Amino acid sequence: MFNTLVPLMGSAIDSAAIITFLEQHGFKYPKKPFISNRATDTSYWIENKKLGIDLLFNAQPYLEIYPLIQGAKKGIFVPRLVTARWYNNKSSTIFPGQVDFHDSFERLNTALGAPTLKSSEISPVWLNDDGSESFYRWRIPVDKQRQISWGPEFTDEQLVKDIVLGLDYRNPLFHLYNEMTYGTFDQFAKEQSYYKTSYLIFLQWALDRKLIAGAGFTSALDWVQHLNRGYVTEEDFAAEHRFISAYINNLSGHDVLYNRDLAHTFLEEPALKDNYMGAAAKTVLDAIPFDRKHTDIVTPLLDRRLKEYQEHAFARSRP
Repeated sequence: MFNTLVPLMGSAIDSAAIITFLEQHGFKYPKKPFISNRATDTSYWIENKKLGIDLLFNAQPYLEIYPLIQGAKKGIFVPRLVTARWYNNKSSTIFPGQVDFHDSFERLNTALGAPTLKSSEISPVWLNDDGSESFYRWRIPVDKQRQISWGPEFTDEQLVKDIVLGLDYRNPLFHLYNEMTYGTFDQFAKEQSYYKTSYLIFLQWALDRKLIAGAGFTSALDWVQHLNRGYVTEEDFAAEHRFISAYINNLSGHDVLYNRDLAHTFLEEPALKDNYMGAAAKTVLDAIPFDRKHTDIVTPLLDRRLKEYQEHAFARSRP
């Protein structure tokens, strides 16, 4: 089953190969296989409890080599197979390295090497009360060119929770514009909003500090245009990935968050600061343009937050 699924990764739900696989292995083809840009979710699972396998189809995996697939009608998109997840081995699948659900942590280390990720590397909040890790994950490349990897997750219950095969996971740090609603860079460049300003100020600071992969750009807006997609991921940065992810996504466990820091920098009234996501604050923040003047105001804050993270991971920082 493993070797059968590898070449199917990234394939469209309506492709002949996927349809044949689903039919042959008892998966039920969805009544509504396509995804509307008006839907709240861009993905769905197809389950097969007899085999102990779930398949995830996603219209937007945030990988450049797997762009959106336009459906037959405007606003409709075709999802791709992005993940196969085994939660038992009723299918008698043979995994690389003879890995299976009865394996111990030591056995996984021997077969696969050290874990690729542990819970605390996502956020300290994932640690157990006694400070021990709540899980370990392995992600081993299967096909680097097609960005496919696999691996188990081992939990603090001393068991393999699941084994995953799929496209490399990407979670955007910034959504610049929505390609599923046919958003474009030109529209993004013309709009005036706090979110646009906040994204560009951070990206401009990162460019100034040489933290963005790909040299040659001095303007954040020029870099976004060159990016030619509506999102920015952690992989677009050349350094300080842990800081950037923790600060943007509030994953440090110490409640230090870029969006709030920036809002408090520009809001003067205490009431607006206390409700910086409210309508009144939004009106003030939306009027702030992205320019060198406002970037220079924020730059000392970002420099300080980076230094704090490097020294103590925000443990002694004030929100």
